[in-house]
Amino acid sequence: MIWSLKNKLILISLLIFIISLFFGAFQVKDMGKITEYPSINVFLIGPIGFLGGGIFEFFVWTANIWLFIAIISLFKKKFLASVIMGIIALSVSGSFMLWKEILVSESGRTAKIYSWETGYFLWLISMICIVFSSVYLKIKNNLYMD
Repeated sequence: MIWSLKNKLILISLLIFIISLFFGAFQVKDMGKITEYPSINVFLIGPIGFLGGGIFEFFVWTANIWLFIAIISLFKKKFLASVIMGIIALSVSGSFMLWKEILVSESGRTAKIYSWETGYFLWLISMICIVFSSVYLKIKNNLYMD
């Protein structure tokens, strides 16, 4: 089975995303103690975050949806759509770095974000990979079309 460059680039991004799930996403300082949130928990619980009042937290989680749409677009050779969706994913996920606090309970209690961890940065890197891969393949495709 011969893997195209496109498929290899998609695989790299997906592998980085999957690896990110095995690390902590961020830490919060809540009621005097530091608590780490594992990336896998954030990924799995994120889709229902809005049910507990975490509208903004859910908004950041939607970066996963944009990332997967970018990957599917890239797979289907819709390079411009992949670039746009990847940039949206990167912007939404990157906006989390600007946050000072995050909702930690359904009662509305928030906690100060203490640090961003390896899982968060790997998550961002997977999105950067998709954006750069999409741009590269778009340029390469345009050069060979002329």
